[in-house]
Amino acid sequence: MVKKNRRFLLLIAALALVIAVLVVLLLFRGRSPGGSRDFMSEVTMSEVEQELKTEAFPAVDWTNVFENHKGSVITKKTAVQIVEQLGAADYIEVPGRGKRHVLTREEWCGLYDQLLDYLDMTDVVQKTDILILDTVEAKEQGILVTNEGDFTTVLNLAGFEKWKSYEVYHVENRCIGMAGYADQEVSVKNAYLKECTSGSISFLYDGAAYEKSMEPAPQLSAGVYDFLFLGGEIVTIREKKDKIYGNLLSYDAEIIEIQGYGKVDHENRIPVYQIFDGVVEKSISDVVLGNMEATYVTGEGQVCAILLEKPASIANIRVLLLAEGDKFREDVWIKATEEADVSYGDQKSVLTPGELLQTSGFFGEEAAETLTVSTKTPEGRLYLCDAAGEAMTNAYRGTFEVRRYAQGSAVVNVLPFEEYLYGVVPSEMPASYAPEALKVQAVCARSYAYRQLMAADLAAYGAHIDDSTSYQVYNKVAPSESTTAAVNATAGQVITADGEVVEAYYFSTSMGYTGTADVWNITDTDRYQYLQKKCLNESEFAGDLSKEEDFAAYIATSPNGYDSGIKFYRWQAAGNITDQTAKVQEILENRYQVVPQSVLIYRDNESEALSSPAALGALLSVSAEERNPSGALICLHLQYENGYAKVKTEYNIRKVLGAFTETVTYADGSVNEDVTMLPSAYCTVEAGENGSLRFVGGGYGHGIGMSQNGANGMAKSGKSYDEILRFFYEGIEIETIKNESD
Repeated sequence: MVKKNRRFLLLIAALALVIAVLVVLLLFRGRSPGGSRDFMSEVTMSEVEQELKTEAFPAVDWTNVFENHKGSVITKKTAVQIVEQLGAADYIEVPGRGKRHVLTREEWCGLYDQLLDYLDMTDVVQKTDILILDTVEAKEQGILVTNEGDFTTVLNLAGFEKWKSYEVYHVENRCIGMAGYADQEVSVKNAYLKECTSGSISFLYDGAAYEKSMEPAPQLSAGVYDFLFLGGEIVTIREKKDKIYGNLLSYDAEIIEIQGYGKVDHENRIPVYQIFDGVVEKSISDVVLGNMEATYVTGEGQVCAILLEKPASIANIRVLLLAEGDKFREDVWIKATEEADVSYGDQKSVLTPGELLQTSGFFGEEAAETLTVSTKTPEGRLYLCDAAGEAMTNAYRGTFEVRRYAQGSAVVNVLPFEEYLYGVVPSEMPASYAPEALKVQAVCARSYAYRQLMAADLAAYGAHIDDSTSYQVYNKVAPSESTTAAVNATAGQVITADGEVVEAYYFSTSMGYTGTADVWNITDTDRYQYLQKKCLNESEFAGDLSKEEDFAAYIATSPNGYDSGIKFYRWQAAGNITDQTAKVQEILENRYQVVPQSVLIYRDNESEALSSPAALGALLSVSAEERNPSGALICLHLQYENGYAKVKTEYNIRKVLGAFTETVTYADGSVNEDVTMLPSAYCTVEAGENGSLRFVGGGYGHGIGMSQNGANGMAKSGKSYDEILRFFYEGIEIETIKNESD
């Protein structure tokens, strides 16, 4: 009897222990060691909410579903409500035995996949395998740094482990949920392996450096590799061995063009690794077009990565020659002053002196090659002609590249950097100006061109810049002895600030003062500290030019200064606001598309921002709202019947005021009746009767940096070019850059 009771008590104790263990397991079910919920078990309602509140299920009100749910995880009861809310109850069955059944992640994701298949017709929600490289905590949402780019998320970052692979749901770059661990290999493609040490490897990828433990560490040399991960470990390493060498000539979203090789497809993201002076990751914009020998790592017929093994050596500049403002021409005719080599793919021929070459004969319907015309010697010159053979341009040095696009042919002039300046200086400043002023122009033009060359905004067309005022006017006036001498006398000289070549902005004529970069409505004004307000008059104005009354008093006078003898120094304009609503609307809409932050359009209560003033009714008035310390208008107010617009940047303001302007009368009495924009934004705005307007202003151009006429006045007074440069640009140095021809 005692033994039986003992057995019974032991059985009761064992049963109690099992129950206690089960209770503990239930209490901590779905909890990770760190106390956060394990994403691999149950799915939280906050995650479900993220997955449902997307464009995949538009116009669905989920309020009742989430307010009526009890608990923190998804249950069958709530899942049924979700399916019913979406009208899919007749097609989709919710798993689980009872209403209180807590869905596993596998069950919920299977159900969610069915909902997406049934309702997400445009594939708003994508499902992708990602490798977690890092996680970053942020204020309102976290960031998953992955092999597929960065994803923002409000999910608990503790659920994502570094080097593990997951299958996630996302809308563009926003991770809204997790389906589970990825069961396929996930790759880090085109990483740069820096070194393998005892038990680890280090590599660069997508702008960051990583170190991954690996036992045993493989014996690999530095280079570009693909790393394949599975289960948190590297399981395969593939080296990219194939390479192409040469200068980069052009690139766009699909194609890279390499000098001497041609055009090659590339992957969407091309990593660029600089491997001299240490190993750092760069961007393709750091590959100096046409002036930097590089190594192109290839795989499967595509460029996978670019290696920079030495710095750029500036030799040539590539200029897109516009046809009346257009990049493209229907056809191109070329003449040469001496024998010239013509090359198109494998075709080679010689153009005789004076012979007319029609380039369209070389291009088929799907032409992808570039036609090149180069004179036999540097003394040879090329001309763009019309169909009759008459030269339409001044003579060009260097080489012509005729590039074929769907829109037509684009012509790029490739020539030595210094020789390019031979065509810029006379086009930007009269050859009759004082020699020291021409030197100033040469240094400014070289500095500006250098910056634009490094940026290569027109890389898609095989060019650094074009020949218009968007960059610098080039070869519109033939070189003269004086302008060429100015370029040669300052060979290689550029303006620098804090060790960097600056954008040496210049303009025609001041109104007695130069301005600052705030006229462009930019936030990063620190980079333009060398552009400060400068007085070119014999004495400073005593008032505050940012105040309307003081500016009006100043601009009504004509004090003596370095450019006060120029007709643009003072001017008056007459116009009318009547019936100009449609014209101004077109300008504002166009400028909004270019720089939306500089065209602000509101209804009267300022609660609704618009992209067009079309709904505001008739334009009633225009007035000056704000000036900077130099007196330039930096905000113009346009009052409409049902709202108003604020126009910012000197260009936009000049363009809008130009729409009202009928005539501009300059200081010498000459009149301009063909006005599209005011000479400058340094002006008053005065309203008269019957919609009439009067503007009193001074200067010509944006007013920032060097006044060309002011520089000429200073040169005539005996100042040297370096003194003039240091006057207009504050805190600068004048340095000499080396190029390949030195």
